[in-house]
Amino acid sequence: MASTPITELTNTNNNASLLEGEHWTAMRPVLDETSAMPKGKLDAGCIGIHECEHESKCRCLKAISDGIHRNRQSDSGSTYTVSSITSTTLGLKLALSSNTSKSEFGRNIPSLVAEFSFETNDRFHVKIYDPNNARWEVPASASPIPTPPSCPPVNPQYKYECANIGEPFFFTIIRRSNSEVVFSTLGTKMQFAEQYLELSTILPTNYNIYGLGEHIRSFRVPPHTLLTLWNLDIATPSHVNLYGSHPFYLDLRPPGYAHGVFLRNCNGMDVKTDTNLLTYKIIGGILDFYFMLGPEPEAVVQQYHEIIGRPHMPPYWSLGWHQGRYGFQNIKDVEGVTKLYSENQIPLEAVWSDIDHMDDYKNFTLEYNNYSAPEVQNFVEHLHRRGMRYVVILDPAIKIDHGYEPYDDGLKQGIYIKDKNGKIYVGRVWPGLSVYPDFLNPATFPYWQKQIAKFRTKLVDFDGLWLDMNEPSNFTNRICIDGIDDGDHPDSIHNPHEHVQDSSENCPITNPPKGLPQDGDMLRESTPDPNHTEFTPDNPPYAINNAGCKAALSTKAVVMTAVHHGGILEYNCKNLYGHVQGMVTQKALENITGKRTFILSRSTWPGSGAYVAHWTGDNHATFDDMYYSIPGMLSFQLFGIPHVGSDVFGFDGECCLEWMEPYVWSSVAAIARKVLAIRYSILPYYYTLFYKAHRPISPSNAPAATVVRPLFFEFPTDPKTYDIDQQFLIGSGLLISPVLKQGATSVSTYFPAGKWYDWYSHEVVSSAGGETKELPTPRGHIQIHVRGGIVIPLQGQALNTTESRKKNFSLLIALDAAGNAIGDLFLDDGESISMNPYTFLQYKVTNSSLTAKVADSWCATRKKRDATKCSGVLQGRKEMATNAVVCYKEERDGHYAGGAATRKKEMTTNAVVCYKEEKR
Repeated sequence: MASTPITELTNTNNNASLLEGEHWTAMRPVLDETSAMPKGKLDAGCIGIHECEHESKCRCLKAISDGIHRNRQSDSGSTYTVSSITSTTLGLKLALSSNTSKSEFGRNIPSLVAEFSFETNDRFHVKIYDPNNARWEVPASASPIPTPPSCPPVNPQYKYECANIGEPFFFTIIRRSNSEVVFSTLGTKMQFAEQYLELSTILPTNYNIYGLGEHIRSFRVPPHTLLTLWNLDIATPSHVNLYGSHPFYLDLRPPGYAHGVFLRNCNGMDVKTDTNLLTYKIIGGILDFYFMLGPEPEAVVQQYHEIIGRPHMPPYWSLGWHQGRYGFQNIKDVEGVTKLYSENQIPLEAVWSDIDHMDDYKNFTLEYNNYSAPEVQNFVEHLHRRGMRYVVILDPAIKIDHGYEPYDDGLKQGIYIKDKNGKIYVGRVWPGLSVYPDFLNPATFPYWQKQIAKFRTKLVDFDGLWLDMNEPSNFTNRICIDGIDDGDHPDSIHNPHEHVQDSSENCPITNPPKGLPQDGDMLRESTPDPNHTEFTPDNPPYAINNAGCKAALSTKAVVMTAVHHGGILEYNCKNLYGHVQGMVTQKALENITGKRTFILSRSTWPGSGAYVAHWTGDNHATFDDMYYSIPGMLSFQLFGIPHVGSDVFGFDGECCLEWMEPYVWSSVAAIARKVLAIRYSILPYYYTLFYKAHRPISPSNAPAATVVRPLFFEFPTDPKTYDIDQQFLIGSGLLISPVLKQGATSVSTYFPAGKWYDWYSHEVVSSAGGETKELPTPRGHIQIHVRGGIVIPLQGQALNTTESRKKNFSLLIALDAAGNAIGDLFLDDGESISMNPYTFLQYKVTNSSLTAKVADSWCATRKKRDATKCSGVLQGRKEMATNAVVCYKEERDGHYAGGAATRKKEMTTNAVVCYKEEKR
C-alpha cells in the first residue's frame, strides 16, 4: 500500500415553530353529513384512505387533511373563505369564495378553486385558479407539465392541512419525519385580482433561502430583500432584475433538511423576504406551486429538474477554454488572437465572433469588407484542422430591409410579433428598425432552421451559437413606428415616431441603474385601487420594482400590448421569449449538424438548461464581479443550467491577471498555462458530472443534479457552510477557494468535516475538517483541495480537447480516514446526440484495494451487440487502469464481460507498476 494516502495512478484512467413567539393548536375538522368530505378511516393525519378502484395494490390517499386553527382570533384579513370541499383521486379540491369584492390592487375574482395533489413521494402540487374564466398559464409547449399519476404515492414525505368549510382559506405543508412546517399561508392574506396576485408563507427564524433569480447578489437571500423577476437587458448592476426569471427557491434549515418551492408562473413579480415571511406579488397568471421535499439539497434540485427538464448534456469540446470579444475590427484580428494563444502554448478550444462580423448588424450575414466569406471560411477551416471550433452570435431581431432574405422570408411566413392593431410590431436594436420572430408560433421553427442552415452552409461552418439580446431587448421605450402590414417595405414607412431616450444616472423615484433612460413617463409607482377593473398591460395597478426604480414594464423591451401567436400578450409571455428561442434554436441546430449542440443564451427561464448554456452577462471585470460570479454560478445550478460561466475580460489594474486575455504579459501567460493545464486535466471529471446531472433518475443512483456546488450541498448538517459563497465545490471532491480581494496574499479557507489534501503537493491540509485556515496564496495561485474519499479521473492536457482526449488517463485517489475512496467516469465520443456507444465506470477503494467495474454500458444493454461500435468508445484513447482495461479488451474482442469486476489489483507504492502488470 502507498505510504501517502493520496495516490496518483499514472498512464491509466431543530424544528422551528410556525412563528416565533406564537402558539398554535392543531384541530381535526368535524365531519358531518353536510360535508363534501368522503367517509373513511383515519390514518397518518389523513382522512379517507381507500383502495384504488382500478388497482387494488395502490393505496389512494384521498388526503382530506387536518385543519389548523389559531387559538386566538385571526387578524389575517383573509379575502377568501372555503365554501365546499370535494375529494379527488390525488387529494382535494376546495371551492373558495371571496368575502370582499375589493383587494388592494383591483377587485378580487369572486370564485376560485384550490387543488391539492399528492404527485410523488417527494412532490406535492397546489394549484389555485379561476374556474369560470380562463387565465394565462405557461403553455406545456414552452415548459413541461408533470403527468399526474393515476394514484397517489404510497409513502409521501409530507402531509398537508387546510381550512374547513366556512373558514378563511389557508394551507400548510408539513414534513412527516420531523413535523417541520415547510410552507404555510395560515394567518396571511391571499389576494387574487385581474392583475394582482398575492400569497405569503410564514418562515421560521432559522430559514436559509437560495434561488429566486436572476440577480447579482450573495447566494443566500437575506431577510428584508425585494427580488424582482422580469427579464431585462441591463449591464448587471447588483440587486436588480437581470436577463432571466427563475421563481424557484431552496430552503435549508437546521439540522440539514432542505425543501424547494417552484411557482410555475412567468408573469412579472416581486418576491419579498421579511424576518418571518416570504411574499409573492404577481401581476398576472395563476398560483401554481410545486413543493419538493428533498430532504437533501441535491435531492431537492434533482426533484425540481424532474419537473422542468434534466440539464442538456454538453459536447465535450464546450468545456474547454473559449475566446470571444466585442471590437475585433476584422477577421485578421481574430486570426491574430488565435495565433498568440498558439505561440504562447495556452489552450484554446473555440473562437467566438460578436456582432462585428455582421453586415450592418444583420443576422445571418458577413460584413463583406472586413469579414469576407472566403476569408472567414478559410479561417474556420484552419480552426477545424487544428481541432478547434467557431461560435457566432445571433440576436433575435431581424432588420427591416427589403431584399434581405431573412426579413422577406419572415414576411411571407407571417411569423413576426404583431402590435395590438394586428400589424407587425417594430422595435429598434443594433441594426436599427427591426421586427421580432415569434417563437411561440409553430411556423417560426422551419423559418429559423432554414436561416441557420443557409448561413452555415453558404457562409460559415460554425460549431455553436451565442444567443444575445433575447429578453427581448428594444432600444426604445415605445413603439418605433405605427406598425407595418405584411406587405409593407421601408419605403412605405413614413414619419416613424421614434422615441430613443438618452442614458442617465437620475431618476425621480430613485437612482436607476446606468444605461436606463431618464423619462418620467417610463417610471411607475404602485397605485392602490380596490375598484380597479380595467385590464391595463402597459400600466398595471401594482408596479413591480423593475430595474430597481419601478421602471415601466416596456423599458428597453417590446411593448406589453404586442401580440404573439394565439393572441398571447407580451405582458404575459415576455419572460418566456429567450427560453423558447433557445428551445427552437437547439432543435434546429441539432437537426442541421446531427451532433450535440452548444448554444449559449443570455435570457432564460425554468427548463432552459435542457437546451442551452448560460453566461451571467456583462460585467466590469472588477474583484467584486469575480466574487458575484460565484453566487451566480451556484444559483444556476439550482435553476437547472449547470453549464454556466461569467464574462472574463478586463483592461486595468491588478484584476487584469485574473480576467484579461492571458497572453498579453509573459507572467500572466505562464500562470494561464499552469491553471488551464489543471482545468484540462480534470475535464473527464467535469464531463462525468454533467452526465450524472443529465441522465434519468434511477433508484440505484445517488441524487445528482449539479456540477458546481455550494459547500452545504455536501455538508447540510454544518451550519457554517450555509453562508459560504466565496468557496465552492466541483462535484463532491474538489474544493476551490479563490482570491477575491485586490492585493490579498492569503485566503481564508473553511474545511468541512473530513480529510482534505492540497492539490499540488498531495499533503494533508486538514485531517478532520470543521476548521478555517488562513492559507498563504501568492499571486496567480488558486487554492484547490481534494476531499478524502474521492477518486478523480484525470487526463493529460493539450492545447484543445481534440488532442487532450488522445492523452493518457490517470486516477487521483484521495483516501479518507478509513482508507476508502469512490469515484466514477463516463466515456463516449463527446458529441453524439444519443451518447452511444458509451461506458460508465465506477471505482472503489476498500482496505487498500482498488476495484473498477463497468456500472453501465450501451453495449451491455443491447440484445445484439455491435462489437465494432462498442470498440469505438475507446478509439483514440489509452486503456483505463486496473481490471477496467480487461473489460475494454474483452469488449473490443466481442466478448464483453458484462460489467462485473472480476479481479482486484493491490495498490502499491509505485502505481505505474500496477498498470504495466495489467497491460501484460
